[in-house]
Amino acid sequence: MEKKCKFSYNEIDDTLAVSCREENENIRETFMFDNFIFSLTGKGKIVGIQIKDSSKVFEESNVNPSILGDLKSINMIVAKKDNCLFVGLAIASNTQTANIPIRVLMPNSLASS
Repeated sequence: MEKKCKFSYNEIDDTLAVSCREENENIRETFMFDNFIFSLTGKGKIVGIQIKDSSKVFEESNVNPSILGDLKSINMIVAKKDNCLFVGLAIASNTQTANIPIRVLMPNSLASS
C-alpha cells in the first residue's frame, strides 16, 4: 500500500521525519531498527518513520543526499511477507526522484497483525 505523507528534514541533526498518520490514528508504539524509528498505531500499522543520519542512509541506498535539501514529496510503501517487513520511501525533489528501501525483521506486535 502506498501513501503520500507529510515530512520534515532537520539539517542540523540530519534527521528526516515522515508521517502518514490519519487524523483518527494515534501512535501507540515505536520501535527502532538501525537508523530508523518506526511509529505504529495500536493495530500495528506503520504510520511514521524517522531516519537518523539521513545523508548516510541515502548514500548507502545510492541516492545523492543533496535531495534532502530540496524535498517536494514523499510516499511510503509498506508490505509484509513472512516475518519480514518491507518499507520503501519514494522521494521526489524539484530535480530528482529516488527510492529508499528498508527491510527489517518484524517485531512481535507486527507479526501478529
